[in-house]
Amino acid sequence: MNYQIADAKTRYFNDKQHYLNFLNAWSKAVNSVNAKATKNKLYGNKEPGWLTGAHMLLYALLRGKDVRTAFTPITKESRLRNGAYINHGMYWAYDSLSGLARAWNQEERVATFLAPFNGAIDKEVLFKVIEEMPKIGEIYSNYGKGIKIVETLIATDERDSTALWDIIEEGLK
Repeated sequence: MNYQIADAKTRYFNDKQHYLNFLNAWSKAVNSVNAKATKNKLYGNKEPGWLTGAHMLLYALLRGKDVRTAFTPITKESRLRNGAYINHGMYWAYDSLSGLARAWNQEERVATFLAPFNGAIDKEVLFKVIEEMPKIGEIYSNYGKGIKIVETLIATDERDSTALWDIIEEGLK
């Protein structure tokens, strides 16, 4: 299956400088203190950072990369045996990103989502990517072909993400 958008750089960016501004904004966002989850000093719970899996998915799509390069499939045996989706992170990032287009509080959610990009990506580009991105469905670990895929993932010592995705794609055929 195709997990990327061809010619993304020319499709979503006006010129080379626009693309470079996007890369610069991404670099600043990733290295910001706001990027990672922090512990709330008063309550002790985790406060989420401003970069999520949906941001990683958008970044891969805008660069024209295969989105599987941004996510590693689940390989922990206990999680797979208890029914976690094999592509858990990638599926929920897709669901979160596509959900921006149908959110009831869309203006607020989109503004919050695009804040790390510091104006390099606007709402129109975001919605165009959401409309054109490949559909990513869940891959069950306890149903159908997923059961055999899980057995293969558990049996292998492979930890290279690309090789793991190849195992999954082979199992889905």
